[in-house]
Amino acid sequence: TLEISGTVLAINDIVINPNLATKDSLNIISGETNKNVANVDETSNNLNGYKIMMSSLNASKLVHGVNPAYSTSYTVSYNGGSFISLTTTPQEVKDSGALTGLTSANSLVNVDVTPFGTAPAGTYSDTITISIVAN
Repeated sequence: TLEISGTVLAINDIVINPNLATKDSLNIISGETNKNVANVDETSNNLNGYKIMMSSLNASKLVHGVNPAYSTSYTVSYNGGSFISLTTTPQEVKDSGALTGLTSANSLVNVDVTPFGTAPAGTYSDTITISIVAN
């Protein structure tokens, strides 16, 4: 007898495409509503599907670059889902469900920024981590 076989390596890939026109120009004073800051390309061949996880370095706060005592909060929506506050621990924002083979999807990342009308001058920022995990 002769047994032959081949192996298909797992693919769970994510590419974050920042919206260069908006990601660095959020309105801190007046706030933002449903502002697109990125789109994410997801690719997987896992039959059980995948999850997208998100976390925030500053727990959903845009923090002043010089004096971290000044900040404003924001919420984020992934793939049209509900707006949520991120934590420093990764949380699930999407579950693809079962797949039939190699699948690609594109999801939008939008934010709402709480107005900070008395904000002092400076740059306010946070780092969002987005990852893909096989089910």
